[in-house]
Parts: sequence; C-alpha cells; structure tokens
Amino acid sequence: MSTEKHGVWPNGARAAIALTLDNMGEAADLDRGLWPSTEPVGSHFSVVKIIPQILALLEKHDIHVTYFIESWNLSVYPETVDVIARAGHEIAWHAWRHEAWSELDESAEQINFRRSFGDEGLEGYFQKHRSGPVDQYRGFRPPGGLIHGERTLKLCRKYHLDYISPAAEQAAMVKTSPNDDLIAILPFRWTTVDALYYMETFGKLRKLKGFPSEKPLTPTELMQKYVDQINETIEHGGFLSLLFHPFLTTSSERLEAMEVVIKYLARKRDEGIIWLARCQDIAAHLHDHPNTVGEDPIWDVTLK
Repeated sequence: MSTEKHGVWPNGARAAIALTLDNMGEAADLDRGLWPSTEPVGSHFSVVKIIPQILALLEKHDIHVTYFIESWNLSVYPETVDVIARAGHEIAWHAWRHEAWSELDESAEQINFRRSFGDEGLEGYFQKHRSGPVDQYRGFRPPGGLIHGERTLKLCRKYHLDYISPAAEQAAMVKTSPNDDLIAILPFRWTTVDALYYMETFGKLRKLKGFPSEKPLTPTELMQKYVDQINETIEHGGFLSLLFHPFLTTSSERLEAMEVVIKYLARKRDEGIIWLARCQDIAAHLHDHPNTVGEDPIWDVTLK
C-alpha cells in the first residue's frame, strides 16, 4: 500500500484516483494472429456497441477517463478516437498494436515507438486531422505491464511522455538520467484490472494474487473488490488506477458493475474525499510537486 500522506493532492483530497480504459478494436487480436483473415477490420463490436455505452455512463456521472489506445487505431477508428477526445477524455498510448512489451528486444522497442509516433501513427493522424481534438500523447501503458527498466523510461522521455503506467504498487517520480530528468509512474495493480476477474486465461495470476480459486469471478465480486481498494487508498492516501476493457464489457451485468464503481467514484469526488482525474492531470501535478510521492513504485514483476 502507498505510503503517501493525506492532504497532498489538490483541494485537500485524501487520494488521487484515475479511471482508465485499455485496448481498442481488433488491434490485440491482429497482433496475436487471432483475427480471422476473412473478417474485415474497422467495425469491431466493442467500438460500435460498447464504447458508446461506456461514454454515456461517463457523461451521466461527469467523469473523464484516460483511454490507453493502440496507435494502429488512429487510422482505423479516427472518428471514434475524436468522439472520445472531444468528450474530454485523455487519449494515451498503448503500443502500436498491443505488442507484449516485455518480449520486445531493444530494436523492436525503438521501432514500436517510431511507428506509433510517426507517419503511420500519431503524426499521420495529425496530418489528416489538423483540427482534430487529440493532443500529443502524455503517457504510456505497456501491454502486459512490464518494461525494460531505464531503457524504456529513457525512450519515454525522448518522445516527451510525462508518465508511464506499468504494473506496480504505488505512484512515484523516477529519474531517467543522471541530470535528474524525472518521469511520473502512475501504475496499475492487477487487482484493479477487469481481465483478472473475467478471463479464463488469468487463472494462475488469480492464484498468485491471493484469490481462493483460479476460476473467473462475477461482476459483483469485481465491483466489491474495486470498491474495497478505493476505500483502502482513501484510508492510506496515495494513487490508484482502475482499469476496464471495453471488449470485456460484454453483458448488462458487467456494465452495471462498472456503473456501480463509477457512481461510487463520483460520490467520493463530490464529497471532496478523492481527486478523480485523468492520468495526464495527475502526472502534471506530480511534476509540479514531485515530493508528493516517493521514488520507488515497487515494480510488480509477477508475470516476468
């Protein structure tokens, strides 16, 4: 649990919490060779059906999120990306096409950055949408949660990223070079990732994270675990990121569980107890007030 003290966040909030989304469309399936060659791209059910439902929930409760999107999507779903950004949500980076970051060698990592930020990715989007609402990427969430230490952090700063959101326990400000260049670490915990609760393939990780069974959990169990961790963060202070995947929000029960969490966050925000903000805003605050957090994010290398 984070060791930050109460009252260090804007307006005296006791904790900073970011609601985040991960993955868009077919990107991950294409990278893993799971997308049928006969199936066209550009109309994935999660983009067509689920994202509008989530955006409606967020608007209803006046919450802005950070959506970590693969750069491949900027040319495939530019209209959807625009809708998300115009609603006030942050568009952040989630690799080119959801490549498993820990498996990239040095050359592949550099290529992924160049492709994602270059003509095929962000720069190409800007050229075609000069009046579009998407700003420069401010942050990066590595697929799989693992990075290559200083190598990755230096690349992040080279491409002017303010923060990174890997798997770790607590927010931190970390040096990326001897001249004290800092990057904010705004991590996620696996226990606040919906995939840990819903996906069969995460059975072993569920056991490693202390769940009594490898079997998937229910939306009600996810909702309760999320609320418990929100309360723990409020009690101890610090930062917490909550993570949902649109492609996993495949039932009314899962959408309802998400709304319960959203409503709880909105209530705690309205009470002044938490600072509910986009990752880029929390990172900006930490760059202005680096002593708010420590220097050790307590990296989570469970999946290494």
